[in-house]
Amino acid sequence: MGILWGNCAFYQVHGNEILRASKAGLLGNGDGIILDKKGLVGLIMVADCNPIVLYDRTKRVAVLLHAGRLGVERGIVFRAYEILQKQYQSNPSDIFAYVGPSIRGCCYEVGREVMSEALRVGEILREGRIYLDLIAVLEAQFGEIGIFDYRISLLCTCCSGRYFSYRKDKKCGRFGMFASLE
Repeated sequence: MGILWGNCAFYQVHGNEILRASKAGLLGNGDGIILDKKGLVGLIMVADCNPIVLYDRTKRVAVLLHAGRLGVERGIVFRAYEILQKQYQSNPSDIFAYVGPSIRGCCYEVGREVMSEALRVGEILREGRIYLDLIAVLEAQFGEIGIFDYRISLLCTCCSGRYFSYRKDKKCGRFGMFASLE
């Protein structure tokens, strides 16, 4: 699926590849974008996956992430921090993180085969079924990195009725999260 980033575009792949937006145009395949200059608008499109922004207040760099189960499992948050640290000398104490509405442990039923070690902290067993709480996994990842300044939306895309949910309706639309640097 092609995702528009204001004046940039990329192809979403449900992985951990993060692309740098240096100018308008097609960026390639990925699930994240780095904004480090003014004049570009980033947009993450999701329907149950986690829209995340990491913002380094000191270096004035933002990373927008499309973080579904595979992206979280493959460490897209760790990858984003690695880029911030290596390319911008970011400090975890300078980073603010926001996670928007997404499917939550109340509704995200999964099979045993998807429960890897990387996701185990988010496993919920309820009435003989397995549910996955990706927010618990993301909070653990933030803690491992040292990012403690974060906000997480309380809304579940599946049961709140306020957002598109692929789990609820496979023929749904998408909602987005925008970011730009001033």
